Amino acid sequence: TACPVFWADSRYLGPAAIVQAHRFLFDSRDQGAEERLPVLSAHGGVWKCRTVFNCTDACPQGIDVTGAIAEVKKLLLFRKL
Repeated sequence: TACPVFWADSRYLGPAAIVQAHRFLFDSRDQGAEERLPVLSAHGGVWKCRTVFNCTDACPQGIDVTGAIAEVKKLLLFRKL
């Protein structure tokens, strides 16, 4: 991973895991959001992201990883988790 937070903190879920969770959270068919959101909001979750954009720059699929993490943060704030 290109993420400096992931290198420094083994508790951080990392950008790849958060993007996978994002994919499910924003799928209307998903029924697991209530289980995922507390994990994403916990100490090693999305709040560790420092918006460095290394993950987005390094993504071979061209995914806006930092943007996806920001969307998860907004969802957590909206749900007050």
